Amino acid sequence: MATRLLKSWLRGGPIRSVTYRQNVLLGARRLSSSENIETQPLFGKILIANRGEIACRVISTAMKMGIRTVAVYSEPEANARHVEMADESYCLGPAPSAQSYLNVDRILEVIKESGAEAVHPGYGFLSENAGFAEAVEALGVRWVGPPAPAIRAMGDKIESKQIAIDAGINTIPGFQGVIKDEEVAVRIARDQVGYPVMIKASAGGGGKGMRIAYTDAEAREGFRLSTEEAKSSFGDDRLFIEKFIEEPHHIEIQLVVDSFGNVCCFPERECSIQRRNQKVLEESPSMLLTPETRNAMCAQATMLAKAVGYRSAGTIEFLADANQNFYFLEMNTRLQVEHPVTEYVAQVDLVEQMLKVAAGEELGPELTTEKKALGKIHGWALEARVYAEDPLRSFLPSTGRLLRLQEPEGACAFGVATAVRVDSGLVEGMEVSRHYDPLLAKLVTWGTTRDEAIDAMAKALDEYVISGCSSLAHNTNFLSELCRSKRFRRGETPTSFIPEEFPQGFKGVALCKAEVLRVVAAALLVHTSSLIDLRNTSGRDHLDEWVVVLSDDGASSVMGGESRAYHVQVTDSDEVGAGLIVGALDEAGNPLAEEAVDLTVLDWEGPYSPLVKVDCDDGEGTKAVQYLGRTRASQAPYGALRLVASGAAILARVLTPTEYRYSRWMLPPEVKDTSSLIESPMPGVLVSLAVQKGQEMELGQEVAVVEAMKMQNVLRAPRAGRVAEVHARPGDTLLVDQLIISMEEPAEDPNQQGKIAA
Repeated sequence: MATRLLKSWLRGGPIRSVTYRQNVLLGARRLSSSENIETQPLFGKILIANRGEIACRVISTAMKMGIRTVAVYSEPEANARHVEMADESYCLGPAPSAQSYLNVDRILEVIKESGAEAVHPGYGFLSENAGFAEAVEALGVRWVGPPAPAIRAMGDKIESKQIAIDAGINTIPGFQGVIKDEEVAVRIARDQVGYPVMIKASAGGGGKGMRIAYTDAEAREGFRLSTEEAKSSFGDDRLFIEKFIEEPHHIEIQLVVDSFGNVCCFPERECSIQRRNQKVLEESPSMLLTPETRNAMCAQATMLAKAVGYRSAGTIEFLADANQNFYFLEMNTRLQVEHPVTEYVAQVDLVEQMLKVAAGEELGPELTTEKKALGKIHGWALEARVYAEDPLRSFLPSTGRLLRLQEPEGACAFGVATAVRVDSGLVEGMEVSRHYDPLLAKLVTWGTTRDEAIDAMAKALDEYVISGCSSLAHNTNFLSELCRSKRFRRGETPTSFIPEEFPQGFKGVALCKAEVLRVVAAALLVHTSSLIDLRNTSGRDHLDEWVVVLSDDGASSVMGGESRAYHVQVTDSDEVGAGLIVGALDEAGNPLAEEAVDLTVLDWEGPYSPLVKVDCDDGEGTKAVQYLGRTRASQAPYGALRLVASGAAILARVLTPTEYRYSRWMLPPEVKDTSSLIESPMPGVLVSLAVQKGQEMELGQEVAVVEAMKMQNVLRAPRAGRVAEVHARPGDTLLVDQLIISMEEPAEDPNQQGKIAA
């Protein structure tokens, strides 16, 4: 059927109508009054003191349990998804977190005004703020989280480590005290602990306020940057130093503790795929652990929870080496970002358990450590964090308006109803702001085996369409490349995985021959279908011969920075499939080789659908190619199709042979020379300048620090030279590519060239 449709399109036939389908919330609904509810809801109304996907996640479980919800929001997020999902909503203030989601006084006012009986803090923001928890409970409102003393003890990394030591738990060697300044940091790192070391914020979390140092110079810089980051993110700039365990795995144990002393541990999560100490891809269970080690980790997690008087959901994080030795890292006294993988393999709703514990209920008899941690684990689950960052520009944060959104086929939200799950607060038309964390969504897949879960993730990434204005980038291309990694497939995933696999940074997804042919076929289908109305009105004859020219889209290096042309001959076909003969062309336009490609499946729902599904009979089955529209007049080449295949962004021009012959004589566009300019690679705030006008700079020297999405990013000199002019001051809000420093023209010395390092 699909192939006949292809032939109809290519021969000038009709296009079937398309109805745009909104993304809808699956797996969560309000209980109607007609349903039989045996007991009253645990709470009449709860307030979620958070935003984005985690606020939506909590609301969905509350809906399932018949609990009314209250959302809070900042001024720009009045139409956010969590606001639309909630029964009531209240504005907190302007966009900056300090004036909205961290505004304790205003949130307490809303709690009283709304009549909420409980507060769920989500993660981040005030979720680990003991003072806020105490203030909530002082109002007579239940805190859906651990007791304030436990938050305070575990939130202080120095104190929590001492509690762990006293409880007999394995800990990492280090300096148990606060580091006062850079020189003290260097002395302790070099003389007491020994390099390499990890410099960490005492109140830290989420990868912020952490730096690895191998030398005195790195210890000084790490102390300074970690101090600034910790103060900005947590309001607490205290640091301490631990020995950095090389080649470790980051393993964590999820637990839930009730008020009756019952502790339930769940199967471990492997969170070792990290960049800058921030998790990127998580899975459960771990390929590393033996049942004996899993048992020992759960035992130590239980010991620590009891030692600190814990209650509610929490996570104990460990570092483990290849020999199954493991060491306590920290305890997160909140719901973790990666909790969905546990919900899949343990078949439990963790938010529901948190609400039940907060209401004073005892854990059910089915939630025991022996059954959940050591018994049968239900399949395998992966979670990919979709961030608003550009992997092709050193993962710099990105902002902008979201214009097109389509979730993977069959995906559910905030539950385990299907094997693909998307937890997100995204809606089309929303603005991704620099004021908040860059996490856009969490894509979760499940399979009976690890390979099955990875295959499901790769397919879901192909089908997950997130498209915005030119300044909005995301990391699904990088996530796709991780799924393609043979080393990842083997489960060889220490925390050093990303820097070892991408020592020169991420340069884009390298497509194989069959994937390129899919792009060629998709481009031809999209282009020719758009000409059908033109043919019908102008009498233009149908052509059986085309040239498809592929080139990189933006900073992608899929095509190696060059254009590649493919001659395509549309032929008659049998009932099985539509025939295309595809052959690559050399620089002179002459054919290099030709290969018949049998397209047994090629499906597209029309110009409003972002997915073209192609099967090249290569054994890989049907795969989706994303169609994101055409380039605008301000972009080169104008009118090219914007396609994404397996995470690779490609521009495609479909030309007649005559058009292609003439196009080869066109002059290439001018390239702007930025070798003497230091520009902001992202929107953010200029925190500091390390140089001034007239100063001589060395290649790689620190020039400025730009803060974006709570992360400090160092800009370095692209070459040696003198500062000609300083165009920005600390405290300035910067746009992407905004000029910060201009340099005097370089001398003719090729050895002085380099690139900005961030």
